Amino acid sequence: MKNNSIYKKIACALVLANIITMLGVTGCDTNEDPVNTGATGTPESTEAPFTSTDELFGAGDKDYFIPFQNPETSYCSISDGLAVPVRQQGMGGCYCYSAVSSMQVKYLKEHGELPDLNPNDIIYRIYGVTETSEDGVPQYPEEKFYISSGLETDLGGDVMMVAGALCADPLNGYVIKEANIYGSYNTDDADFDKVTEEDIKNAVRENGGVCMCVNYKKDCKYINGYYTQNHPENCEDSDHVALVVGWDDDFPADCFATPASRNGAWLVQNSFGVFWGNCGYYWVSYDMPVPNLYDCSVTNEYSSAISFGRNVYGQVYSTDIIEKVLNGADPTAFTLEEVHASNDVVTASVYDHKGAVGAIGFWTTVPGQPYTIEIRQGEFGKVLASQSGTFEYTGYHTVEFENPVSVKKFTVVVKTAGSAFFEGSATDDFSARTIFQRIPGHYEAKCRPGRSFIQIGEDWVDVTDPELMSRLGLDKLPPELQEEVAMPGDPCITVLFI
Repeated sequence: MKNNSIYKKIACALVLANIITMLGVTGCDTNEDPVNTGATGTPESTEAPFTSTDELFGAGDKDYFIPFQNPETSYCSISDGLAVPVRQQGMGGCYCYSAVSSMQVKYLKEHGELPDLNPNDIIYRIYGVTETSEDGVPQYPEEKFYISSGLETDLGGDVMMVAGALCADPLNGYVIKEANIYGSYNTDDADFDKVTEEDIKNAVRENGGVCMCVNYKKDCKYINGYYTQNHPENCEDSDHVALVVGWDDDFPADCFATPASRNGAWLVQNSFGVFWGNCGYYWVSYDMPVPNLYDCSVTNEYSSAISFGRNVYGQVYSTDIIEKVLNGADPTAFTLEEVHASNDVVTASVYDHKGAVGAIGFWTTVPGQPYTIEIRQGEFGKVLASQSGTFEYTGYHTVEFENPVSVKKFTVVVKTAGSAFFEGSATDDFSARTIFQRIPGHYEAKCRPGRSFIQIGEDWVDVTDPELMSRLGLDKLPPELQEEVAMPGDPCITVLFI
C-alpha cells in the first residue's frame, strides 16, 4: 500500500506537516516549570439533550422508513447511553467542536461520565490575535498561531492543533491521550491509509464516535423528513468536521439528493445546534467519499506535563530515505513496508524537573511505525526505562510505563522509523481560513539551544546548530529546494508526571 502524501515532498525533508486540511507546553520555555492541572476552563454543559434515537426523528416519515429497527444491521452509540451535548459553533471551530465530542463520548464510554471541556477554550489556546508594542512591533509571547485580525472562533484548524493545545496544558485536569488518524474512506486518494466500512463501524462501536471530514452544505436535503447528504466530490472540497455516532445498513438509497448506489448511511452529529437537520444530526450515505476520519481521547491521570514542541509544523526524515531520493528514487513511491524498514530518526529532549514520569506522549507519522522510547538519567546517561512497539494508526499516542520512573534531571529519547514530527520554525508564512477568506498570520515557536537534539551517527546534534542541515545531508538538495528547508525546532515529545 502506498502512503504518498507523507513522502511526496520528502526531498525537502523539513516541511510544513499540516497533514489534515480539515483538520509543546504553552508557556513552558524552561526546563524547570511543567504545567499543572490547575488550569480551568469556561463552564460547559455536560448534559446531552437526547437519550434515545426516537427523539431525533419526529419529522421522519414512519411509513417510509424507521431507523435502527434491526440491531443486526444498525447501531447508534446514543442507544448505549453515550449521547454527548449537541453544541452550536460560531463561524468556524468545527475541528475543535467535533474533537471535543469525540473526547467526551470515548471518556463517557470508558468512565461513565462526561468530561467538562469547552471547545472555545481550546480554540483560544491555538489561536491569538497579534498585538503590537508601543513602537508598532508585533508581539508573540506564546507558542501558538497568531492572526492579524478577526475572531479566533471563526477559523478552521485540524486535529494536530487540538492535540498540541491539550498535550501538556491540562484543561480542567484533562490532557490529550490519543489522536488516531484512521485514513480515507471510499476514495482513490492515497494520502492516508485506507479504511473500510467495517473499520468505521468497529471504531464507532469501540469509541462511541469518529470524526468525519465533510462539506457542510453541498447535496444536503430533507427527503421524507430526514436530512441527508451524498456529495460525490466530498474529498475535493470538504470544509467541515462532524462526528459519526451510528449507522443503519437499511437506510434507503433513494433518500438523498444524489441517489446512492445502495442502502446504508452514517448517522452524524453536527455542531450547528439542535434546530439544524434532525435535531442536530443527519444521515450521510455510505457512497460518499471521505478524505479523513479520526478520533481523540483524554485522560486526567497526570498531575503535570512538559513539552517543548507541542505543535506539529515540521518533519525530519531518516538519512537513508533522503539518500535514496537524492539518488533518484521516486519520493511518492515508498511503501509503508519500506518506511518501517528505514533507519530511525532519533530525537531527544533534556529536562530538569524532579518527579515521577508516568508516560511519554509523541507522534507517529505513518501507520504501524516502529518506535522506541527511552528515559535516561541526566544528559544522555544510563537508560532508566525503555519501551518499544507500534501503533496501528498515524497520530498522537501516550506510552505508559508500568512502574513510574523517578527523575530529576533526565533525557527522553524517541526513535521512530523513517521520519519524526517537530514543531518547526517561527514563520510569517502562515494563514488561517474562514468560510469567506484566508487571514494572514504568524506561527510562533520558541526553540532554545541546549535542550533538544537529533542523533546523527554517534553524535547528538543540537537542533539549533547552524550546521544541522548540512549534517543531515540536506545541503545536497537543489538550491530551489533548499529554500524550502527550515530548522526543525523542538521534537514533539510530551513528558507526563503522575
